Amino acid sequence: MASSENIQEQDNGVTVNASSAKALTDYLLSKGCAKQILEEKTGLLLSKLDQPDHRIPLSAFHALWYVAETFTQDPAIGLHIGEKSNVDEMGVIGHIFFNNATLGDALTQFERLYKLVNAGMRVEFNIDDDLAYLNYICESPDYYSRANMDRTMAISIVRARSLIHATLKVEYVSFAHPKPDYAEEYERIFQCPIKFDQAHCTIALKKQFLTFELPKRNPYLHKVLTRHVETLLNKIRPKKSLSDQVKRIVSKQLAKGDVDAEMVAAKLCMSRHTLYRKLKTEGHAFQALIESVRKEKAIRYIKEKRYSLSEIAFLLGFSELSAFSRAFKRWTGTSPAKYGK
Repeated sequence: MASSENIQEQDNGVTVNASSAKALTDYLLSKGCAKQILEEKTGLLLSKLDQPDHRIPLSAFHALWYVAETFTQDPAIGLHIGEKSNVDEMGVIGHIFFNNATLGDALTQFERLYKLVNAGMRVEFNIDDDLAYLNYICESPDYYSRANMDRTMAISIVRARSLIHATLKVEYVSFAHPKPDYAEEYERIFQCPIKFDQAHCTIALKKQFLTFELPKRNPYLHKVLTRHVETLLNKIRPKKSLSDQVKRIVSKQLAKGDVDAEMVAAKLCMSRHTLYRKLKTEGHAFQALIESVRKEKAIRYIKEKRYSLSEIAFLLGFSELSAFSRAFKRWTGTSPAKYGK
């Protein structure tokens, strides 16, 4: 693991909810770690972590995980804290989740609200013919923390089995980090196939579970909490760069096959000339952004092994497989088939 100095990189104002840090600091204090050490190593004021809506820099949160791993000498500390999470200590987003009518409703709302938990990551909820996928996608590689994702995924599974149904079957869980030495702990906790070194972290389950009614739903509590977090969400939404906005539009439009500068500029309420000019000031070219999105999605789709190469070519807006294969070889130096193996 990197040193605490390297962890505290410039995070561009990205924040996480203090409740996650509060749970971790409480655990470390209970194990004998001195409050002074925690505050010195992270730059956090522990007394502020008790405030429900307080937010802390992502870099400080990562530094806290570094202290936790170093102090406990437990590389699997994220998993171990996650599996022992107390339902009574669940945050606002957790309470909103489990007060939805169905699991499908809960995952749909969770996708939109997750920025409140960790603004450096987004959640995507996708469905295909058989499975539902909850994907945790880091906005930047620097925002990824192995220990935190261990905890996040463990909490998700443990709470789902506790508050929804003990026999809730997960098809697989995947992680974006390489397979660690404590891999057997994942198998013990998750009790399902585990994948490492994937494009992002994922929980996959049968689509049929989405209609499962959540047993402890309180519609009034759900309404009140949702109204509260919507206000908070508006406060933390960062102003995205134009290149980020373009990539988001391109990503959604690729499969429709109508991605061009005129269309993107119209969606951004500007002329094509203005779009090109503003992108240039950010150091980007329009066509290069399209290539970047296609490359990222192609690599992710191939790693996930959910689609055939012909289907991936279609999803990326290529007219035929041969055009996709040529582009992929230009991006990576190898063919899609070889890359998949």
